[in-house]
Amino acid sequence: MTDLPFAAGRAALLDALRAGGTAVVQAPPGTGKTTLAPQYVLDHVTETSPGRVIVTQPRRVAARGSAARIAALRGSALGGEVGYTVRGDRKAGADTVIEMVTPGVLLRRLLADPDLDGVAAVVIDEIHERHLESDLVFAMLAQVRELRDDLTVVAMSATVEASRFATLLGGPDGPAPLVDVPSPIHPLDLRYADSATSMVNRDRRAHHAVADLVEATVRRALDDTATTGGDVLAFVPTIRDTETVTARLSTRGIPASSLHGRLSTAEQSRIVGGHDDAQRRVIIATDVAESSLTVPGVRVVVDSCLARVSRRDTTRGMSVLVTETASQASCTQRAGRAGREGPGTVYRCITAEQFAKTPGYAPPAVTTSDLTGALLDVACWGSPRGADLPLPDPFPPAATEAAERTLQSIGAVDARGHVTDVGRRLAAIPTDPRIARGGLEACRRVDVRTVAAVLSVVDDGTRVPDLAAAVRAVRRQDPVTRRFERLLSPTATKTPDLAGDDAVAYTLACAFPGLIARRVDDSSRYLTASGTGVVWRDGRAPSSEWIAVADLSRSPGGATDAVVHTAVPVPRDLAFTAAAPLLTDEVTCTWLPGGVAGKLQARRVRRLGAIELSSTPVPVKDISADDRATAVRSGLQTHGLDVLEWSRHARDLRRRIQYLHNHGIPGYPDVRHGDGKFVDFVVPDLAAGRRPDLVGLLRGLVPWDQPVDELAPESLTLPAGRTVRITYPESDAAADTPAVVATKLQDCFGLRRSPEIAGRRVQFQLLSPAGRPVAITDDLGGFWEGAYSDVRRDLRGRYPKHSWPESP
Repeated sequence: MTDLPFAAGRAALLDALRAGGTAVVQAPPGTGKTTLAPQYVLDHVTETSPGRVIVTQPRRVAARGSAARIAALRGSALGGEVGYTVRGDRKAGADTVIEMVTPGVLLRRLLADPDLDGVAAVVIDEIHERHLESDLVFAMLAQVRELRDDLTVVAMSATVEASRFATLLGGPDGPAPLVDVPSPIHPLDLRYADSATSMVNRDRRAHHAVADLVEATVRRALDDTATTGGDVLAFVPTIRDTETVTARLSTRGIPASSLHGRLSTAEQSRIVGGHDDAQRRVIIATDVAESSLTVPGVRVVVDSCLARVSRRDTTRGMSVLVTETASQASCTQRAGRAGREGPGTVYRCITAEQFAKTPGYAPPAVTTSDLTGALLDVACWGSPRGADLPLPDPFPPAATEAAERTLQSIGAVDARGHVTDVGRRLAAIPTDPRIARGGLEACRRVDVRTVAAVLSVVDDGTRVPDLAAAVRAVRRQDPVTRRFERLLSPTATKTPDLAGDDAVAYTLACAFPGLIARRVDDSSRYLTASGTGVVWRDGRAPSSEWIAVADLSRSPGGATDAVVHTAVPVPRDLAFTAAAPLLTDEVTCTWLPGGVAGKLQARRVRRLGAIELSSTPVPVKDISADDRATAVRSGLQTHGLDVLEWSRHARDLRRRIQYLHNHGIPGYPDVRHGDGKFVDFVVPDLAAGRRPDLVGLLRGLVPWDQPVDELAPESLTLPAGRTVRITYPESDAAADTPAVVATKLQDCFGLRRSPEIAGRRVQFQLLSPAGRPVAITDDLGGFWEGAYSDVRRDLRGRYPKHSWPESP
């Protein structure tokens, strides 16, 4: 163990823990911190307050791999002194003193036992990755330490954010000590793609575009580095990509393996264990190999520069995984894997210019993910909305409000955000609260084993083309399914009335009621209850009118409809039962423009969410006056005031009032749009089917002490005695548009300067005796002294019979 770089930090870490029981470790991937730090922490707590050391790893494969390596170094069997617990897999017992877990496992334990009885220390590894559950665990442990000063807490980071976490973890005496253990990285030869082969410029509609480019780059890397040797580690965003590229390379005789989070312990150990120096290996990995997990023998890295990240999807109202360009920090960590054992070579599948434009760090999950589960967790913790929790980043207000509305709709929290008994029950089920609620509802009609199997498949996140077949294939002893079954059993019915495909469809519909969809006309397009248009992938639409959707994604190429990947037909009556809270039967009243007073229409509409089931006319006379007024107001806001029948006099008056409003004259309202005082005056007449007196209503808006005819007159009398009309700008024109007078130049003789209206000079469009434009100005005084002389010379030649004085 002493040959690992982190061994040099042992004394500093122990000193920090003896001083205050906390520390933040900063060390790059590959230094051995994941392997050594838990053992050093165990040495510390053995001296002070013996107990179990729990270590969190963001990924299951890393938790299992780290536990196996520590157990091997200590000469013990995995599951004895050193063990692990991850989703659906546990190898730990009463004698375990170092237990590797995922943050979700520790989060559930904290909610069940906030004191963490029997636990002496917690090490949060890779906290810089900013997963939502890791942030919650960190904040909760910081609070636990306020009551349990004997609890040792260590946060480990690979970035400069370490000082930030040290401040949050520290107590009254200041930040937690920072233990910095640098690690020398061997020189790296960085090679970038050209623009023609860049991952950024790939055809996103091609299903295998990522696999095609990575496979070609791996083969090139093997040829380029044939003399230097070393294994090749390639990073791709999805499990499917790892399997596709691995299969292609294998058919070419290139030894290749997939490395991802769903591997068994034995498969994982085979890949990350020893390797044959006589033969180069290629490992195609997701980001599980980016940190926490070291693959020996790697001297070449091929980086797709893509990452699979969690984003809130408004079509589903929850977090989904999407593929995006990876951050520079992530790409740098991946590149470092090639320089652990000697000089390495890195192939990035984007251009150097594109890499320079990528974000420096990935945004924290708390800022991009759906917060429904997190809000329920903090409510169970006793901190509604995260109040008083020392989170590295606070919950964003908009996402928090949306998540809390969702929790209230399923009865998980009350109006103040406090958890209910139902909420505690849902929080104990290790899946999204909405899916958990759907499972409880489905158990009223479906046998609990089927419900558990459906939840297991859906929660796993694996994209399956045939959900019913996947459910049937779930092993009876599958640990995840058994856990769901155990948690759902107390509310399960003893006499289920649904079986087979109907049972699967009903369970799925209960889990995702907003994704129940109905075919639109005779097309292959469906509309979900949440209002999203969806189309079946590759056009494989079923013949059924109703479907329950389990998996959809954004459509490539910017199409508006989402793409369905997994769905099952669902009978209409089961769809209505599953989505009963979304069923509405209401009378709607709308106002449409046309005629002197527009037209009111009323219909009784039955809907399942956004899906209209039926619509029948209702006599308008049966609609209350308030509802008719509301319909008119809404119609005016939608269509605007211009749809009313304006006389010329009313239109001119409206323009003058708007002109005075635009230039700040007190008391004059904005009459451009369908809101404000004017609408309050108009609505009663329109709601009663009467033609409104628009001129009279507008006059009612005019301040008594500032009459519109004085402040914005309709006309202007010129010195020659002629009265000309003033044209005011349209009510929706830009605020600085002037009032205009169009008249013959001779009519303005004797008018020394331009008159003003509401502090703004009138613009004159000056015409020749024949009515042709000769000049435009809002500064008559300047015009007489300047441009007039040239205009006069021209007009004297064309109209010699007219008088053109030198000083008009």
